[in-house]
Formats: sequence, C-alpha cells, structure tokens
Amino acid sequence: MAIAGQFDRPIPGQSLTMEPRNNPWEQPPQMADVEDVTKYYIERLANQEVIDDFTAMVQAGATLEPIVESTYMQGVMRGLHTLDAGMVVAPILHQFLKAAIEAQGVSVPEEKDFQAEAEEAEMNRFLMVASAYLDRDDVEEDAGTAMIQEMVATQEEGPAEEAPTGLMAKG
Repeated sequence: MAIAGQFDRPIPGQSLTMEPRNNPWEQPPQMADVEDVTKYYIERLANQEVIDDFTAMVQAGATLEPIVESTYMQGVMRGLHTLDAGMVVAPILHQFLKAAIEAQGVSVPEEKDFQAEAEEAEMNRFLMVASAYLDRDDVEEDAGTAMIQEMVATQEEGPAEEAPTGLMAKG
C-alpha cells in the first residue's frame, strides 16, 4: 500500500502539459483578508480533538513549527488563501497552539535557534580551517599568523569573565 502511494504523484513537467489554472492554488484565493484566514484556522484548531492530537504529537517529540507550517500550507494548496496570508497568520497559530497545549499540562519545547546553530557551525568551520592552516609546515611565523593564532586561542577558550569592579563589587 505504501508503494502504490509513492507512484500516485505527478511526473516532472506534467503541470506544463495540463490546462492552465486547473489547480486550486492557481485560482484567486477564497479568503483575501488576513483576519478571515486567522478566524478560519482558530475555529478549526479550537476543537478539543484537534488539540488532543497535537498535544500527543508534541509529547512524542514534535515541535510546533512544522505543525503550523503544514497547517497553513494545506490551506494554500487547497486555494483557501495565499502563501503570504499563511505566513502572516503562522505566528498567531503558533501562539494559539502553544497556549492550548500548555493548558493541557504539556510543556511545549522551544524551537531551535537556527541562526545561532548556523553561526556556531560557521565558527567551528573557521576554527578547523585556521587550525589546519597553522599546522602546515610551510606557514611562516609573522604578524598575520600571530593574529590567527590569537583568534583561534580566544575562540577555543571562550569569552573571558572579568572580575566585577566598582562600588558594589565584593572583594
């Protein structure tokens, strides 16, 4: 059964052979006002059975971001609203679901900070490249290599904590 579902999808380029404006998302949206889109989703999500199922998903380890994104993308694909309206409504849906799930006594995990993760990964790449460069035999010791060594040492040690100073500092 799972295999048959994999082959029920359109082949690449099939949309180019079909009649234009044949899909729901190619038509004008049914709801143009963001307030209408918000009301639509809040009414659908305010169902206790829906909240129970989403609560179970969060307890199983899911985060709210993909749940919210899947919810509004279904509306886009069905021609209910535009992608822009879905993206505007997403933070409202996120807060509504978070409050409803926490009201069930389940803590909602914080979303990953992808920006911080990307910055940390970039710094790790820099340290790896800089360390590899400094380990080469053909690198001359000069002001540039001294600066790179200092940068690597500073990043590996982490930020130095300074002792508090001033009138209120305890010594």
